[in-house]
Amino acid sequence: MFYPDLTPFGVDMERLKRERLARLQGAMKKEGLGALLLTDFLNIRYATNTVMMLGLRATGIQRFALIPAEGEPIVCQRELSRRSNHRSLRFDAYMFAMRPPIATQDFVAQAVAGLKELGAAGECVGVDYLNLSAVDGLRAAGINLVDGCQAVHQARVIKTTDELQLIRWTTKAKARGYDLVREELRKADPPEDKLSRIMLDYLMDQGFEAGSEFISIYDSSLADTRPHNEPMGADLVVRDGDLVICDATVAGPGGYYSDFARTFSRGAPTAETKQRYQEAYHSLQEALKLVKPGSCAEAFDRFGKGATKRLPGFDGFHGVGLCIYESPWLRGGDPAKYMISLEENMIVALEINHYPVKLEHLLRVTKDGAEILSEYPVDPELVPA
Repeated sequence: MFYPDLTPFGVDMERLKRERLARLQGAMKKEGLGALLLTDFLNIRYATNTVMMLGLRATGIQRFALIPAEGEPIVCQRELSRRSNHRSLRFDAYMFAMRPPIATQDFVAQAVAGLKELGAAGECVGVDYLNLSAVDGLRAAGINLVDGCQAVHQARVIKTTDELQLIRWTTKAKARGYDLVREELRKADPPEDKLSRIMLDYLMDQGFEAGSEFISIYDSSLADTRPHNEPMGADLVVRDGDLVICDATVAGPGGYYSDFARTFSRGAPTAETKQRYQEAYHSLQEALKLVKPGSCAEAFDRFGKGATKRLPGFDGFHGVGLCIYESPWLRGGDPAKYMISLEENMIVALEINHYPVKLEHLLRVTKDGAEILSEYPVDPELVPA
């Protein structure tokens, strides 16, 4: 499901478009770019607030966007039956990467024409994702093509007012889906794929766009006879004593994700399960104190490679937005040279992977700490006393 109008979800459409473009153009100027040539559908959506054929990436380019450092972007796409309300050019060489070489030559000619219209053909032009033959063609045509991904990441990593609203809405909407999973676990011994379907059906009805559900079974007593590995959504039956990790990842209205996980018990948990859960819960509470603006060195000392004060299960964090995994990103296997810093209004998913228990919070970095967006409760049968 796709909503062209997001005002029912508390979004100012013009402000969403204006503030995202302003962030992107500000990042372009810092990187010394006169223009961006975007082919990734998420980056195009961010820059222009337009959507066409969700899921197509650089291997099958059906449209592209040219973003000037100042002024209005140009969207280049196939001629549509409805007139667009944004600046656009006809794009006849769509899907050029899988067509004869002449199609790539046509793409190059059309991209150069668009850059000339923007007055940016003689400046540094950043590109996000593009096949090498097209890159070579643009450079042969005199375009100074450089990496544009850093500018895109710099823009998207800090969320605007309306982006935050969409992420909040998605997070709250997912809570009822988690309730439905818990209710089903109390009724019977359901197959895992049924739990996934319950969640997916509910979220689609709420206006979510697309995604996949991760409902994982881990059994501490029968792990050898009932191993559980990806892919998720198998037909394994949840039995009494199982722990079920509910980690739903679906794009809500506007394409924005929310990522948080809870672990539920099917029936009475064992003493070992309770102990494991308490360790994970303690790690989560301690890790929350470490998410704040500035260097992540203190947090890394509790989960990073070679950490001396490791918190059980603490596995770092990753950014969330138009993609379930985006900047900022720092995980336990990273070397210290991968260190990053956090800034206010970044969105991060903080993960405790203390299997068979997983707990994950979605957080907004504030000026002096972190706001918990995922207020969904932990399992009352497992929460520490």
